[in-house]
Amino acid sequence: MRKLILLLLFPAISIAQDFNSALNMHNTIRGYYNLKPLVLNDTLTNIAYKRAKVTADINKVVFTNDKLGESVFYTDYITISRDYFLEATISWILEQEDQTTFKQLLCEECESVGFGVALSDDKIWVIAKYDKLYKK
Repeated sequence: MRKLILLLLFPAISIAQDFNSALNMHNTIRGYYNLKPLVLNDTLTNIAYKRAKVTADINKVVFTNDKLGESVFYTDYITISRDYFLEATISWILEQEDQTTFKQLLCEECESVGFGVALSDDKIWVIAKYDKLYKK
């Protein structure tokens, strides 16, 4: 029953989300480091949506091996009024372990980004795809 309710609400959740809040947060942080701002890219957004769907289907974090940068976020706290793209971006900024997602956000060569979202049985998954992978 919970899955049915979530599936009915999900279109409203995804429509209510605004990529601009996440993009603005990316660019605010990038500006602090004197990096050029990113722009939204439709192709990367389509790739991010497909990746989010695959990730939601398997319901676990698995990164791709392509030449694009990628950041993954999920939460099991699902409501209509949350901005999941902004929440994901903030979590990538605050990541404490190896800071891979923060380094990706600060990739000097990156020029564009796309965001995707998908719903699994019990989680919202957000994926960001960047036009370049940061250099380690």
